[in-house]
Amino acid sequence: MLPNGTDVHHLTAGNAPDWSPDGQKIAFDDIRNGQPQVFTMNADGSDVQQLTHLAGGAADPSYSPDGSLLVFDHLPPSGCCGNIWSIRPDGTGLHQITHFTTENFPFQPEFSPDGQRIVFWEQSAHGGKFAAIFVMRADGTDIRQVTPLRLDAAHPKWSPDGSKIIFNNDAHLNVGDIFTIRPDGTGLKRLTDVIPLGEADFRPDFSPDGTMIVFDQLKGSQPISVWTMRSDSNNAKVIKSNGVEPNWGPRRS
Repeated sequence: MLPNGTDVHHLTAGNAPDWSPDGQKIAFDDIRNGQPQVFTMNADGSDVQQLTHLAGGAADPSYSPDGSLLVFDHLPPSGCCGNIWSIRPDGTGLHQITHFTTENFPFQPEFSPDGQRIVFWEQSAHGGKFAAIFVMRADGTDIRQVTPLRLDAAHPKWSPDGSKIIFNNDAHLNVGDIFTIRPDGTGLKRLTDVIPLGEADFRPDFSPDGTMIVFDQLKGSQPISVWTMRSDSNNAKVIKSNGVEPNWGPRRS
């Protein structure tokens, strides 16, 4: 749809959509034959291609800045030791990036705008029910925790200039707010302030120029709605009365 919520087109079933840098493709995951796998399609919904065929499933694909790779999370059938992998958009070059050997569950990896780092959120046996955001080099080394466990942080996205990571807290409760933080863990800032139980602002994403934010809002028993606001958290407004996991498309020439 357009950023004002008009011109909505139904493309396909699926979750976790991510635009290619040139705006020509969309990657997503979909459950077929009982397990989620990574797919791509043209921006108009045509030419759907399945890229992964991994036991246990693959999800949350995201393009590299040059469009040459997709990074995603893989949960093996054993339910232990999830890891982050990459694959080329043509389905070749399957590669395991992280090599966790304990009960780690990493989700939603995303390349930084310069392609040098990957952000993701993780739930582990050590953190109990709480989650945290991590940043690592694109080769899987130098993994660093960005947010404290008390925030229960999830759904990270980079700002267009790579200076901030936007995310929501309280990932495992029906409450939550949107925050930004620097990749080194400093500069934590709250953008929204949801107080009542059963309400949440979550899954935020920046516009290509960084001036706007799109996000989901949950309010009581109402359907999840899609909202936008300025990056300073002003002028929040609903653009679609039902929807989930918005992803702002790339800048068009």
